[in-house]
Amino acid sequence: MLRTNRCDILRGRAPLAATAAMLACSALGVAAAAALPAASRSLPRSAVLDLPQYIGVLDYMGERTRHDRRPGHSYSYRAAGLGLDIDVFDYDPARLPNGVNSPLVARELARMEQPLLAQGAKRIRSGTVLLDASGAAAPSASTSTSVGPITAREAVFACRDASFRGRRYLWITARGGRLYEMHFSVHEGFGPDGQVSRSESLAALGRAIAHPSVPPTPPAADQIDVAVQWDPATPPAERQLWATYLYTRAALVAAESSQVALPLGEHTASFDEEVRGRLMAVYLYRQLRREHPAFRSAYFADLSRVEAAGYLREYVWRYLKARSWSQPDGLRLAAFDAWRAVHLLNHVPRTYGRIEIVPLDRAAVAAQVASR
Repeated sequence: MLRTNRCDILRGRAPLAATAAMLACSALGVAAAAALPAASRSLPRSAVLDLPQYIGVLDYMGERTRHDRRPGHSYSYRAAGLGLDIDVFDYDPARLPNGVNSPLVARELARMEQPLLAQGAKRIRSGTVLLDASGAAAPSASTSTSVGPITAREAVFACRDASFRGRRYLWITARGGRLYEMHFSVHEGFGPDGQVSRSESLAALGRAIAHPSVPPTPPAADQIDVAVQWDPATPPAERQLWATYLYTRAALVAAESSQVALPLGEHTASFDEEVRGRLMAVYLYRQLRREHPAFRSAYFADLSRVEAAGYLREYVWRYLKARSWSQPDGLRLAAFDAWRAVHLLNHVPRTYGRIEIVPLDRAAVAAQVASR
């Protein structure tokens, strides 16, 4: 629950479920809630899948809180207009042969389809696809019963209900006694991005499933939490935008915290972290403008022009530079200075919210480990 200005906490590479939920709402243009839901904490790094920080434009949001009692793990990726959710369920390998032909795979696909059909979604196509670890995703009629190529069942739906308009892709496969269920959503208006991200997602999932990581262990004594601090002064119309900015930054900090020790206290954004956070917010701003032409933010209108002109890195350096930063290579500062003298005459940089590094609540994590 949101109290005063405190928002959510993330650990290691794994943001809270509320992080993914908030970015899901933001990416799809849904109005932000006045308060974020409470969420249980997740463990550092991927517990089963060794997932990359980015799949194309998709940002890794970490391991989600599970609502299914079956043993396993759940993960999320988000970008403006796009969402990828991955559920992994553990079974006895003797019950679950590799590939897509087992009765369990067929039953689970039907279960995944049922809510969409109940909401009036139209099935566009179904078949199998190859999760190609080399990077290409191509249709395939074969199934995998060895360590060779991994196939998945695919079902594609067109959705036009009150909560979502666009396409939803369902993928399911089995390997090594694990059932992999994947939901990929493409919001209306993001079709070209969705086609590219579909191929990139299938390739990344193939690589991750082929090389699963080890199960989780309790966290070390010196681990920390990454806390998002919400600013009550955030303009109401911009809450989704600044939430996307903050949670994008927090996901990057959580990834960093799994590699190096971070000092407690307020976290100063790195240059790349600041660029990525504002880029994701700009993507969302453009989507909101397409869907709601009357929507406007003076700050993000300026930032969108900056990004469209190719000067977002230069903007971050000129307007948001921290003392700890070293100047990155390749900045076109002279060109940007000439451009901003014309296009940013009365511009005032803004930032709402902050990231803090706080001590780990070990009791909560131990309880989660014990429940798995």
